Amino acid sequence: MRICKKCQVEVLDDTYVCPLCSNVLEEQGEPQESTGYPDVKAVSRKLNFIVRLYSFLAIIIESGLIAINYLYYQGTWWSAISGVSILYFYITLKYSLQRNNGYKTVILVQVIGAVLLVIAVDNIVGYQGWSVNYVLPGAVLLLEATIGILMVVNVSNWPSYILMQIFMVLVSGGCMLLWKFGWITSPIMTFLAAAIALSMLLGTLIFGDRKAKAELKRRFHV
Repeated sequence: MRICKKCQVEVLDDTYVCPLCSNVLEEQGEPQESTGYPDVKAVSRKLNFIVRLYSFLAIIIESGLIAINYLYYQGTWWSAISGVSILYFYITLKYSLQRNNGYKTVILVQVIGAVLLVIAVDNIVGYQGWSVNYVLPGAVLLLEATIGILMVVNVSNWPSYILMQIFMVLVSGGCMLLWKFGWITSPIMTFLAAAIALSMLLGTLIFGDRKAKAELKRRFHV
């Protein structure tokens, strides 16, 4: 059995240097039987079963709620709210858990899904505009704060968040267009979100210098 004292790992391959740090491996004791890799397919089958079970129960429950809403209708299709909520949790299971996407993608998908859910609820109960005036720019501000925290925590890999910053600038620009066309009537949070998004991106590009440029070249091949 060969051990890398620097990385504190056991190397099972027929090599004399560590594949992680290139340090010379040391022989230690008799070779031990490998435990092998985890059964990934078994985990995948369990997740597939959970998603299918959820889909089956969701269809049954939502059908019952629609029937009750239809029989005892009192001016509001509240079953539509339960429907979009069930759909949101289905997306969470299917996209965020089953596909095992990276945490950045999961954060974006979850927040975007939550915003769309709130906008749908606003329209179902009688559109009053609070979803686009406050929830939408609030979600943008939340994502910007999350990006800032992630850049501080993962400071050694901060250039990887430039793509998320560009996305937030585009989303903020979309909010500004909604204000321009009259969909957003209280634009204070929208202006604040756009200003912070643009400031974060400009700060990253200016202070990041070579690392930021290298990340942009790697992402966009320019």
